[in-house]
Amino acid sequence: MVRFSIILLCFSLRIFADEAAPLREALKRQAAHKSVVATFRQTKRVPALTDDIKTMGKLWLIPGKAFRWEIGKPVRQTIVYNGGQVLMIDELKKTGERLSPDDRSVKPLFLTLGMGKEASFDEMLKVFTITSTNEAKGRYNATFSPKQRSVKKLIKSLLMQVNLEASFVERIGWTQRDGTETMTEFFTPQLNIAIPTGIFNVNDSAYRWKK
Repeated sequence: MVRFSIILLCFSLRIFADEAAPLREALKRQAAHKSVVATFRQTKRVPALTDDIKTMGKLWLIPGKAFRWEIGKPVRQTIVYNGGQVLMIDELKKTGERLSPDDRSVKPLFLTLGMGKEASFDEMLKVFTITSTNEAKGRYNATFSPKQRSVKKLIKSLLMQVNLEASFVERIGWTQRDGTETMTEFFTPQLNIAIPTGIFNVNDSAYRWKK
């Protein structure tokens, strides 16, 4: 009976892996884009609060190489990465912090933007298990649950929606163990347009940096 259960589980996982082929191909094509510029809305639901917290923002992205993430109107926070350190800036307090791309606090954003080795489809399947998939009207949805105990302590589930025509992740949501839900929705992206190289630069002298 135990052996049959193991065989059934392996068979189910293989089915999900096959069903996830559209996601694998879309992520592969997204990584091949020369650039992405998009506005987004981030909605956070916190158990202790009655109303959702909704914030608008803008993204400039060179897949696999650099990004600038601005959130709030007017901008409250800016996060910039250009291949070295991650610069996390509080635009209201005019303070900044330099972080490693491997810092836990920026890992969710890197995964959201498809940055880093861990964001590839095969690497994601080392950390997450696909629990459900569906496809409709040119959109592909997949729900994941974490495998690793360290991730399970923080994240309960991950939802990813891909626009198959644009080959771009247009919705990605996290449900944390404490019940907090965060959904980021990207609106019609501009693909493969010229991005001024200066967009990924930061005037260090304009901020007080944490040591």
